Amino acid sequence: MASADLTLACESCGRPAIHFHLRLGEPKNTGPLGRRDRLERLGFMGTVTKFGAWKDLEEFFNAIARRDFEAALIADPDFVAFYCRLCAKVYCEQCWRYPHIVFDEGFYDCTYATCPAGHEQVIDD
Repeated sequence: MASADLTLACESCGRPAIHFHLRLGEPKNTGPLGRRDRLERLGFMGTVTKFGAWKDLEEFFNAIARRDFEAALIADPDFVAFYCRLCAKVYCEQCWRYPHIVFDEGFYDCTYATCPAGHEQVIDD
C-alpha cells in the first residue's frame, strides 16, 4: 500500500470527526519532510503529522481503521485524542464541550474537554 485514507464519523452528530492520510515518502521535489513516510491526522484540533517507519505507521493506521483504539492509545495517546477512553466512542471537535486550556508557568500545557457523555479528558497535549 503506497497510500491510504480513512474518515471516522462522530458518534454523537454523525459528521466526519477525523480524517487520516497515510503517505509514503516521495523522493523527488518534495522537500525534506515530503521525503519521509507519514500519517496525517486532519479535522481534529488542526493537522497533526506523525513521521516514522512505514511498517509502524501502517500498523498504527490499521489499528485505527479496525477501531482498535486501545492499541492506538498504547502507541500514541495524543494522536487518538478524539476517542473518549471512558465511553469508547469517537467524537468530532465540535461535540467535545467546555474546553479548558491549561498553562504551566505561562506556556501552553494541554487542553481538557468533556465528551457528550460527560467524561473529561485531555484532547490536546
